Amino acid sequence: MSIKSACGWVAMMLLVACGGGGAGVSAGPMPPEGSFTGVYFSPQYGEMHMIQNGSSVIGEYKKDERSGKIQGDADGNLLRFEWTENRAMVSNRPTVTRGRGYFRYTINPTNEEHQIDGEWGLDDNETGGGPWTAVKSKRRQPRLSSDSESSGGDSGGSSDDYGDESSDDSSDDSSGEEDDLF
Repeated sequence: MSIKSACGWVAMMLLVACGGGGAGVSAGPMPPEGSFTGVYFSPQYGEMHMIQNGSSVIGEYKKDERSGKIQGDADGNLLRFEWTENRAMVSNRPTVTRGRGYFRYTINPTNEEHQIDGEWGLDDNETGGGPWTAVKSKRRQPRLSSDSESSGGDSGGSSDDYGDESSDDSSDDSSGEEDDLF
């Protein structure tokens, strides 16, 4: 074996050993008044409800024929998670897909919206599947199904359907902010 091919083999083994499917992102401080707990709207995955309890985060999302669950650990403004998704098929046999991903929590300086930006990957990869972004609701409180509640976290309520419920203070519309439901 030549030195050149030996070096290439060692480099390849280092990539594999270091988990080549992980995202090259690092945690930063959580912005003031930031928390992963909330109801989010994602253009890719619809309505997402997430609950943070300490560093643990659980959540659910639903859009059209797909629904999924998220669970992971937060470190500052970075959430690394595993996801599982059920997708209804025409033959009434659901397809289950699994993977990993990450979200970085930020506050948009232009409009002060709290948002998460990240990626998802299949199986053990955190990246490679596509972007996953979402904007946090200013008023709504998250609700998880009873299955998710039993796996940890304080949901603040239970519901099998997300519905269009707002928090108890939604009757005060005197602020003039009609678009702050999300």
